[in-house]
Amino acid sequence: MHSSTASVLATLISAAAAAKQMQINYYSDTKCKNYAGQVDVTWAQNIYSGKTNCYNYHYSSAMNVAECQAGGCLCNIYKSKNCNDYLDQMRYGEQFACRTGANLAQSFACYYGN
Repeated sequence: MHSSTASVLATLISAAAAAKQMQINYYSDTKCKNYAGQVDVTWAQNIYSGKTNCYNYHYSSAMNVAECQAGGCLCNIYKSKNCNDYLDQMRYGEQFACRTGANLAQSFACYYGN
């Protein structure tokens, strides 16, 4: 493999690692109707990888996993920063996906896989 090919491959791998895996939407109401903003998740880990990948964030009244590019997307929601004090779990595509406890959430960790 030529060094230029290796550097191109390294760049592509780096870009793929930072690709959006899922999107978390936030809403100002409790029915997930009034869109208030979003977080694009690029740090999710495989569900079987173990350790959490915590993201400290607090915003709005309700939230859901609105998009899933990685397959089998889910997020654990926590009442405290640094993913302490488990509150709830949300999954992409579930019937009652809107989580109204977003105002209580201080952090979340997201995963992909089946």
